[in-house]
Amino acid sequence: MNGHSSPPGTLAPNSESHLSPEEQPSRAANLNRFELELEFVQALANPHYLESLAIQGILNQPAFVNYLKYLTYWLDKDKGYTQFVS
Repeated sequence: MNGHSSPPGTLAPNSESHLSPEEQPSRAANLNRFELELEFVQALANPHYLESLAIQGILNQPAFVNYLKYLTYWLDKDKGYTQFVS
């Protein structure tokens, strides 16, 4: 690993310089995924967005329900992801 103690999915300042060239694309992809999931989790707090999803019938789709189940890792206090949700 790279030896720093930032939460998973985040980059410490100048952490890219500690990564091998092989690790950098993977780290960037993880950071991108983290940011996208964070944005979506925050969007779920918007009642207008939820209403839109409900009107479209998305909330009842099995794939969407499964994705919400996957996102429950954000609730795990031991992982520390809740600190990023505003």
